[in-house]
Amino acid sequence: MKAVGIIAEYNPFHNGHAYHIQKAKELTNADLAVVVMSGNFVQRGEPAILDKWERTKLALAAGADLVVELPVFYAVQPGHLFAAGAIQILQALGVKDLVFGSEHPEVDFLDLAKQALAIESEGQFTDRTQTYASAYAQQLEEQTGFKMENPNDILAFSYAKAVVASGQEMQLHPIGRLEAGYHDQTFEEGQTIASASSIRLALHKGKFEKIRPVVSDQSFEALSTKPTALAFEKPFFELLRYRLLTDTVGQLGQVYQMAEGLEQRLAGVAAAVEGPQSYQSFIKSVKTKRYTFARIQRTLLYTLLNIKVDQMQAAMADSYIRLLGFNDFGQAYLSEVKRTATLPIISRVDMSLAKANLRLDYKAGQMWQILAGQTHAKQGQDVGRKPIYQGQE
Repeated sequence: MKAVGIIAEYNPFHNGHAYHIQKAKELTNADLAVVVMSGNFVQRGEPAILDKWERTKLALAAGADLVVELPVFYAVQPGHLFAAGAIQILQALGVKDLVFGSEHPEVDFLDLAKQALAIESEGQFTDRTQTYASAYAQQLEEQTGFKMENPNDILAFSYAKAVVASGQEMQLHPIGRLEAGYHDQTFEEGQTIASASSIRLALHKGKFEKIRPVVSDQSFEALSTKPTALAFEKPFFELLRYRLLTDTVGQLGQVYQMAEGLEQRLAGVAAAVEGPQSYQSFIKSVKTKRYTFARIQRTLLYTLLNIKVDQMQAAMADSYIRLLGFNDFGQAYLSEVKRTATLPIISRVDMSLAKANLRLDYKAGQMWQILAGQTHAKQGQDVGRKPIYQGQE
């Protein structure tokens, strides 16, 4: 069976995602689509609006055939590590084609990645007068002529670099976005495809009816009736402030990505009598030119989850394939590849596994339930959960 890979967050799942799945199959003539999806937290350090199980159901209903989790130790990372983790999982499952959105689908990202890696090997990209990402993009443009400034292009470039670095063959298939840009904050009446950012903004404002034309009926129902983490910021800030006030600066300094005195700045702002009173104002108070907004948010999540440097490094060195859901095609494909898969495949989690190999995902799942107001839910996010099976009707 020929599989095409998709890397996604589905936060939330919308019509553009459904188009992506169908287009991926058509473009590559694949028998099935394998989706590597972020778990309960997304790349910028926020909880996904719906949990990973609800988003898996929606993806399967829209044409995905096999959904596996991108563990939190890859999902909540800068683009190059996010991409490397997802590519590793797809390659471990024998996937040879990847389809992704891009603002410039005509670009040969594999060739661009090879040029960039050659430049890096010569010791360039060392300008420290601005953020590393900005310096990198500027020097890449000077060397290759391509201006790396659009979010999908940046991810595409990260995927290409991960493929080249892996030494394994994988065909990359960029496709152009329809109707909406990645960071669009609004969408017009009559649109059927909108950005996830604009949909989230509408949901935060309570405008549920506005999103109906740009999401599937199943997605609309889930967003309207299921527990969500829409109102996460207040409990997130309260829990975070507790950690910052009760841990010592030395303890905070052991948190992953805490560097160059950032722990002192965080602790100082949290302890200020006239300090910020909300999560967003707190981030603005600690942000500097050196760190992006997303970098700060990710570091705050690592702090809340108490993820230490050695824990993150150990987790990334011992990755796995966590099954979230599949249909008959996905099940058949798993039967084909399970003996050749280069990472362990996990279909069910018990408590011993949750506190060992899946320790970070287990912590993330517990925290998601707190932020979504599900502290007394009968079923947790990991222990005892089986992959969702969507059989033919």
